[in-house]
Amino acid sequence: MAGRLLILGAGGHGRAVAELAAACGWSIAGFTDRTPGPGVLGGDDDVEDLIRTGEADAAIVGVGNTALYRRTELFELLKKAGATTPILVHPRASVAGTCRIGEGTVVFPGVVLGAAVEVGDNVVLYSNAVAEHDCRIASHAYLSPGAILSGSVTVEASAFVGAGAVLLPGISVGRGATVGAGAVVTARVTAGATVLGSPARQIAPRGGA
Repeated sequence: MAGRLLILGAGGHGRAVAELAAACGWSIAGFTDRTPGPGVLGGDDDVEDLIRTGEADAAIVGVGNTALYRRTELFELLKKAGATTPILVHPRASVAGTCRIGEGTVVFPGVVLGAAVEVGDNVVLYSNAVAEHDCRIASHAYLSPGAILSGSVTVEASAFVGAGAVLLPGISVGRGATVGAGAVVTARVTAGATVLGSPARQIAPRGGA
């Protein structure tokens, strides 16, 4: 399916999603955003009306890594509005036939998804990210450019994996956790934790020892 796509978020990531959508055969109906600007048709409160009145045939979240909670919030807004939320896979991505991808997920050029990989809803897989066989990436997770998930890695919901990070086979990253750019993850990352470095180590929370 292709038609007119509404993008929720008019910042840098939203514009990147627009380019991806065009490569997938969509035309851009416009954007919604909290700040007026070129192509912005309204804000959050206008999404349901834009869908109901046929201003767009489908919609997708275009908010990036600076506000992951907003990605979940906006996706839930789209589901409440009854919007179609397409999967966008760039023609230059490599996706195994046994891979499953959830709705509203965006897959940028150069991404590699191996055999039996499972990707949830509203996931961002940025350019040249790799998830090899049997990885599981849960809904609302975000993989930055060049992130590498070796076989059987699990990334839980709303987790963030930074640019160039490497996760060794069988590693799991907990819900809402953050893996810093360039980290080499050799052990489980607990929910909500932030890890940095090579090998990756958890940083102490603010005010901690």
